[in-house]
Amino acid sequence: MWYNTFTMLTQKLYKTGNSIAVTIPKEYLEELNLREGGLVVVKKRGQELVVTPKAKTSAAGVDQKFARMVDEFINEHEDVLRELSQR
Repeated sequence: MWYNTFTMLTQKLYKTGNSIAVTIPKEYLEELNLREGGLVVVKKRGQELVVTPKAKTSAAGVDQKFARMVDEFINEHEDVLRELSQR
């Protein structure tokens, strides 16, 4: 893992419509397998905000870790898989 559990960053807040958004560094997105359009849960804990990836709903009996590994494999080899599907 490229960072420890207590890594802290300072990020700028941006206005978007009637809301305020914060950016998430690319490295964190990759580590947590998050993409644009993905869902996160935002909780207020005292004076802290805790942002956690929302667990994907998976098919019955499919382990979340395995599902994430399959997603990563598909993303890494999308071109080869697409070519194979056309044969």
